[in-house]
Amino acid sequence: MNPRSKSIDHNGVTVDLPFIVHQGRSVSLYSLLDYEVACKLCENESFAPVTVIAPNGVKKAAGVVSAIEYKKTSLVPYIEWSFGVFVASNDAIIPEIKFINETSLFFQSILDDPQIGNSVFCPELILNHILPTEVGVDHYGYPKELGNIEFNCNGKEIYFMTSPKEDPWIMKATVPTKRGVLSKFSFLFAMIKAYGISKSMQALTKKEFTVTLLGSAKILAKKAYMKVKNDPSTEMFPWDNKDCKLEINPDSKWGRILIDSNFEPQLICHVPRLKVEFSEPIDQ
Repeated sequence: MNPRSKSIDHNGVTVDLPFIVHQGRSVSLYSLLDYEVACKLCENESFAPVTVIAPNGVKKAAGVVSAIEYKKTSLVPYIEWSFGVFVASNDAIIPEIKFINETSLFFQSILDDPQIGNSVFCPELILNHILPTEVGVDHYGYPKELGNIEFNCNGKEIYFMTSPKEDPWIMKATVPTKRGVLSKFSFLFAMIKAYGISKSMQALTKKEFTVTLLGSAKILAKKAYMKVKNDPSTEMFPWDNKDCKLEINPDSKWGRILIDSNFEPQLICHVPRLKVEFSEPIDQ
């Protein structure tokens, strides 16, 4: 990880950058999304959803819901829930992504294509600690808000639930932390089918992934680079209703948006030993 390069004075509190996560755990649920709903979430921004063509030929977007437990950081420990959409600049001419199987939803990291990019816009983030919430809003332009998040891992399963501070709960989910050896081989074969042997092997041997996190112009048109160290113990596998459970609350604002976007997880990524470095805010 890089040494300190900059500091932010936030209401008298010094925040050293890059912000470093020394120890954490994350679980991410990847899904195709309704394209029109995803476009509405990006209205009046300088970017738009990346287009994914579903097997039936329908234009879709792609997104991810993540629950992250930041256990040890250079700031404070906290838990975060986010809903993200994979996006590209409005000025970019990018190829459409063809959906082959669930591994197709991991296209940004595997393809590593400069035309497609690696940008994510999160129209909603909920945190359980005020300091990273305020820093994210005031300096990075991220639409973060305080809320209540449960995140429990018993070794075999991860359960998480999130709700804004004053509103009904949004989502509850339970997923396994891993599956068996046969599942790993099946996932590898699916990846090779979607991307070919060369791209698949390159992705598996990467030491780190870089993601561009975009702020909202409605708050502050900033961006930051997130370097994620490749954890060899990462588990990726398809969603299966036999051992995965998901509840989305239609009575909550963001629960209704998730339902309207046809959020139905197809891919799970569990990172047991998460290490991340966030850059300083940069103009978009």
